[in-house]
Amino acid sequence: METSLDIIKDNLLSFSKITVNPDYCKAWNIRSTDFILLTRNGEVVRDTLYRIGGLNHPELNKDKYFMLLKHEEAFYPDNITKIVKDKPYLASMWCILDIYGNEKIVFKPFQHPYLKKDSCLYTVDGKYYNIETGECYGSSSHAITSKEFMFLNNEFEKDKSKRGVLKVNLIDGSTELFPSY
Repeated sequence: METSLDIIKDNLLSFSKITVNPDYCKAWNIRSTDFILLTRNGEVVRDTLYRIGGLNHPELNKDKYFMLLKHEEAFYPDNITKIVKDKPYLASMWCILDIYGNEKIVFKPFQHPYLKKDSCLYTVDGKYYNIETGECYGSSSHAITSKEFMFLNNEFEKDKSKRGVLKVNLIDGSTELFPSY
């Protein structure tokens, strides 16, 4: 019987460096040269330009989720430039992908998410979320992590019924609230 792990091993994702067509680079004002495509068994997963950004070092086929910078064609508004030839550019936005190469969440430009390694959790704009469900667990300036759980202190939650310490399972995102009184 074939398990999901066997399917992953037979369909490993790879980062394939590419050279972007010089005419396309000129038309879209591209200066970066470190673009990659996601491939599986030598076949392109999707025609999306990605880059590995910042201190991010995704471990393909090991981590359940990983982040890449996704690039999409965009145009600067007039308040940035009125020069027509300078308007086209590639907008960069962080993207969380799963082990199969599916884009789970694409963030807005200038949002800076943090992916909690070996979990289904990420943070952005001071709030904690579940990658699979989109559930927001709240914002917390105090979080403690164990091997299996993250504990969020939600003492200032607007909804008073959700105030307390929230215990979040790192694997499935299930929660238990220890209310504060």
